[in-house]
Amino acid sequence: MKKIIIISIGVIIAIIGGLLAINPVEKSIEEKWLEQKITSGPFTLDKNEYFVGEKIFITVRDLKQNDKGEMIFFRPLNGTSWTNYTTMSFDGSAKDKVNLYFEPQLSEMKKICSVNDLAGNWKVKLIGTEYPEMNFKIINQTAEWDNRTFEPIC
Repeated sequence: MKKIIIISIGVIIAIIGGLLAINPVEKSIEEKWLEQKITSGPFTLDKNEYFVGEKIFITVRDLKQNDKGEMIFFRPLNGTSWTNYTTMSFDGSAKDKVNLYFEPQLSEMKKICSVNDLAGNWKVKLIGTEYPEMNFKIINQTAEWDNRTFEPIC
């Protein structure tokens, strides 16, 4: 009788394990976010890839008193060079927590004429700190919920 119970329990465990392998449990929103975010010291970008037209969210938490400088966002010009798109200042002696965002946009003044000028691998340099740079990508397509068209402007 004990053998039958032990064998039955083993079979049940094997069946449950097989079902979990076939239908893995979907990751929580928090687990997905942890996989996608980019972090350098107290600086965090909410994702590593964005569609054209999406806002890029930056959170800064527990900034040290002596952390003072600039976050410079560089957009790609080609495969080997970048240019400054926008700069954001930070000062840990004034605020140790900050939430920021921006939306890369077409701009005739900045000579960003089409989505091709926004798409690619971007860099974020944290000037005034020892924190390493962060990198993210803008994909040359819009999100399915975004019905805007990004026609060339120059």
